[in-house]
Amino acid sequence: MKIAILGASSLTASALIPMILEETDAELHLISSKKIETHDERVSGTTVDYLNKAELKSAILSNIPQVIVNTAALTNVDACEIDRSTAWHINVSLVEHLARLARITDAHLVHFSTDYVFDGAKGPYIENDIPSPINYYGKTKLASENACLSLSPDATVIRTNVLYGPNAAHTDFVRWVLTMIESNEDVRVVSDQFSNPTYIDDLAEAVVRIILRKRTGVYHVGGANYLSRYDFAVAIAEFFKLDPSSLKPVTTAELAQPAKRPLKGGLITLKAESDLRMKFRGIESGLTSLRQALFARVLESNTNKPTPLW
Repeated sequence: MKIAILGASSLTASALIPMILEETDAELHLISSKKIETHDERVSGTTVDYLNKAELKSAILSNIPQVIVNTAALTNVDACEIDRSTAWHINVSLVEHLARLARITDAHLVHFSTDYVFDGAKGPYIENDIPSPINYYGKTKLASENACLSLSPDATVIRTNVLYGPNAAHTDFVRWVLTMIESNEDVRVVSDQFSNPTYIDDLAEAVVRIILRKRTGVYHVGGANYLSRYDFAVAIAEFFKLDPSSLKPVTTAELAQPAKRPLKGGLITLKAESDLRMKFRGIESGLTSLRQALFARVLESNTNKPTPLW
């Protein structure tokens, strides 16, 4: 089996690539807008401009895959609100092109979305709840979902939220909290936005099972605990034995960000748990896995051995 991964330098791809190599015999074709290095004979790479349809088409058709996984996206919510043209091109137009390529090559397209397709009035949400995004980022992701499922009927859309993991190249919420606490400055964290944070390896495992079981349609993947961003930040501080007193709860309204945020977001994952036979980590389990992964990398670096992502 050949699998193409678009957005190969993303946080999601950093967990997905080694898991695919470990759990399958698939050959991987990594496609990225950034230069990538490969360290495995089963992995090849191509650098493209995502907005150049000819380049992307050539990259896909040169090594026709059975599966296309799209992890490329503009996920900065406020940036999407401000630069709507770029947000639409990356989050929608790119996906439309990928969906057409998947149909041409008869490939299974796997695409990622977000709980921000919902308005946050009554979360957490199940797959069949009616989307109603309140910011431009959510609107682009909903449009991308519709493009996938209409242009490539056998596609899979995976909605997730608040990803965190051990990859040092990406600043997720956990790393942001730890960095800000260590700066010895007060840290404002919203107390009225709720979600169920997702450990990145759980998302990667769900993708592998979806590919191997050839599942299509919409799936929700998220953590076992539903809590506010502030409570998550406090849990992070306490887990890593740091003083949480610098964390200051604020409301979303007080932050006055350019884009509106859903307040009661989050995703109900019963479908994925049942169909994929998975149990998603809670906060304590996820942070334990994160700490173990970071410790393992420190040990490897102390032995002067290279620690490639794949």
